[in-house]
Amino acid sequence: MPDDDYDDDHDDDRDDARVRNAQRKAPGARPLLGLAAAMAAAGCFASYGLHERAVEHNRAGIIRLEENDLEGAAAAFRLALEYNERFSEPYNNLALVAIRNGDLDDAERLLRRALLLNEDFAEAWTNLGAVRLRRGDAEEAVAALLEAVRIDPGQLDARYDLVLALLETGQVAAAWEQALRLDVASPDDPAVQGLVAWVAVGLGRTEEALGWATRATAAEPAEPLANLAAGTVLLLRDEAEEAEPFLRAATAADLGATPWCQLGIALLASGRWAKARAALERALEARPDLLPALMGAGTAAAASGDVEAAKRYLGRA
Repeated sequence: MPDDDYDDDHDDDRDDARVRNAQRKAPGARPLLGLAAAMAAAGCFASYGLHERAVEHNRAGIIRLEENDLEGAAAAFRLALEYNERFSEPYNNLALVAIRNGDLDDAERLLRRALLLNEDFAEAWTNLGAVRLRRGDAEEAVAALLEAVRIDPGQLDARYDLVLALLETGQVAAAWEQALRLDVASPDDPAVQGLVAWVAVGLGRTEEALGWATRATAAEPAEPLANLAAGTVLLLRDEAEEAEPFLRAATAADLGATPWCQLGIALLASGRWAKARAALERALEARPDLLPALMGAGTAAAASGDVEAAKRYLGRA
């Protein structure tokens, strides 16, 4: 057994100290969600032979990470490892620093090191799943996130990301089941309600989707997935004008191509060719092969008299 293992009685301590990524993202956006730092109290480790300075410096790094002092946090985590190189927590936390610095290769290396030391490290599985999802490997993300919730069903960040990963792999029914479990675990969270609404859209349950989205936006008007779900449902009803403000709200978050594509389609419906094309081009920046965006951009270009651009878009489509 690795020397930093401890029993489930300490899970609440870890959850209370968790650093969460507040920005949640939609399917297709290569989301990075729910990144949780493993932050146990020093007493949790004392009986397992960890040097008290290792625990102290790890906790100091967590505080610096919360303050967005990435260099200071990394220094503290590395110092903790000098006292005990088999302490899995600092590897996980260094991975969070790497993620914030945009170095997903290093983040994955560090997370796999943490898991080599402690294969039951739920937070590291959660973070590995989020990294794999952001890198476009939804199937491997699903595997990692399932492992996280198997070890600790209370890993809400892992379950949120699992829903997104299941959607990306086309497992919409499984995503719905996990989303409902997440709502049971966190019934008052507008982000969870927005996620349930988005999955309901994928299932074609538009009335339910609108209900969930309404609940979410009543508590948090800017909730991104709730706005995306509401706007998409209204667009499906051919209510493009009513859909537009919801879709614009969704584009304010980093949700990737989907809200920009939906907004472009809504603007096409009202004949605003230039604005529609601009929105669809934003969608194509995120996903150059997105067929509805290519078709819509081609239509907007043709309608505004830019025949050459229309040929390029439609040719790519």
